[in-house]
Amino acid sequence: MLRRTRSIVLTSIAAAGLVAAAAGVVTQAAPALAATTFNVYMAPSASGGSDAHTGLSTSSPVLTMSRVQAVIRAAAPATDVVVDILQGSYTVGETDWTYYIPGHTISFMAHGYVSGGGRPAAGDPIFTNTTSGGVHPAAWWFKALTPGASDPFHNGGTTGLRFYYLRVRDYTGGISFDGQTGHTYLDSQSPPMYIKPSAGVNGNTVFGMSFEQIGNAYTDGTWGYATILFTDSSSNTIDNNTFDHVVNTTNPGAIHDLYITHFSSSNTVTRNKFVTVSSHSVKVRDRSNFTVVESNTFNDTGGNAAYRDEFCDLACVQANPGTPRQCASYDNRFENNSIGTAYGSSASQATWSMSPSGLTYAGGSGCSIPSQYQRLITSGNT
Repeated sequence: MLRRTRSIVLTSIAAAGLVAAAAGVVTQAAPALAATTFNVYMAPSASGGSDAHTGLSTSSPVLTMSRVQAVIRAAAPATDVVVDILQGSYTVGETDWTYYIPGHTISFMAHGYVSGGGRPAAGDPIFTNTTSGGVHPAAWWFKALTPGASDPFHNGGTTGLRFYYLRVRDYTGGISFDGQTGHTYLDSQSPPMYIKPSAGVNGNTVFGMSFEQIGNAYTDGTWGYATILFTDSSSNTIDNNTFDHVVNTTNPGAIHDLYITHFSSSNTVTRNKFVTVSSHSVKVRDRSNFTVVESNTFNDTGGNAAYRDEFCDLACVQANPGTPRQCASYDNRFENNSIGTAYGSSASQATWSMSPSGLTYAGGSGCSIPSQYQRLITSGNT
């Protein structure tokens, strides 16, 4: 059994200098951890990880995220949680996560990660999708969901999930932050309009992660929609990550690196590297306001622009029966990003596009944009 010494320096965010990082992404300070934490330990099976273990010590590490959730749920700690993940290869299917701790965070991090520091010297643990008949099945790597009606978080809130320096590959989608499942999200109009279903799955961080080979080009053919999907999920930080080869071969326009939709507001997307995606890299839809996409690098991106603002108004619904009405998003910012070539081409990619058009078009009856705002502000993109 491999013994480990946990190395987490408890400090506030410092003005750290840039250091070298994998895949061309710089590494800077990440959010700090609390002074007191409840620790759960993971290890690959080759290093002694087993879901028969307790997960409460380095000599008894568990193997899967599902088992981690069961350990935390049983302990019900009233403090922040750190899931210490030993380097190596994990072959796992989809994890549905529904356990949160009011007022606290749950952090999934590579072993040796130092709060406020860079990538651990031993590198990133690797999570690869399972196979069936030699094919990766349709699956998300991690789905953060609102829990059942008896749970305090059923109606959403600040869920505080944090992900640091993990490598995820060969899934239909990466992470889904979903505040909609299990709730009513359509009104009684004809045609119906989306309504906000819950307070949301909010306040999460994705930092220093690497997502590779996401979409049905690498799985069983089921369409992928996003590497990270936000549905009624706000106030998240997506920083210093790499998105590499996010591709659908069937319905290539359906998948995005980030899909920010249905009441997902005040999200921050900074210093990420987006490389090779078969549709728009960042897509925003339906009253997802105050999003900042800044200082990122885009190259080999699909669709007709790196950034896409889109929603389905009444004309769209009439042309697509069964689709609920939506409204415009507003005061989103796309600034100081580097835009490279279009997907599969040497031609330059456009910076942004929107449908329906109109920087102040809200979407018709029942929709509005405050007078001081417009749908998108851009500046400094090259």
